Amino acid sequence: MMLDILAATEIQDERLSSLATLWQSAFLKIGKPPTFESLHGSIAADTEPLTWLVEERGTPRRFCYLSSGEHVRIAYGGSIVGRYLDEIVTRSALPRVHGYFDIALARPAIVYIAGRIYAEADRPADGERILLPIADARNGRVNRLLGATIHSWIAPNNPTGMVSTRQVRTFIPLDGAPPWSETGL
Repeated sequence: MMLDILAATEIQDERLSSLATLWQSAFLKIGKPPTFESLHGSIAADTEPLTWLVEERGTPRRFCYLSSGEHVRIAYGGSIVGRYLDEIVTRSALPRVHGYFDIALARPAIVYIAGRIYAEADRPADGERILLPIADARNGRVNRLLGATIHSWIAPNNPTGMVSTRQVRTFIPLDGAPPWSETGL
């Protein structure tokens, strides 16, 4: 199966590229999404603060944060571990965010986002985000997402520099289908 995350995206940050390459190598080796446990020890120390891990739970599907790095905590003003996506994302943004989380797991697909990050905030940030499907080590089911977010906030709602007016989302299906992109907020 051919999968080339870097060729299908325009990842700017080396830490995101490194994480994508690590995940891709594991995927190509075993032919399915890896577990977080199989990757965790190999994630570079400078990438850890950017990462977060969510698990889908319940019906209807909700996403619970199992871990979040320091860079993510800056964005939310504290830890989001144990909280659900629908508790931390504004109601107006939830369909968009839940939509790309759903595609990442249900298809499954890698999702790469560039441009306006935390678009629903009063003062959004500029950055990049990647979502990587992850298998649950307990049962092998792909019900987790390992994400990493680079953002321009130095504190919640406090961006530095220019902020893009749009967000480009690229979806890379794991079944080998062609990637596609959409632009919007």
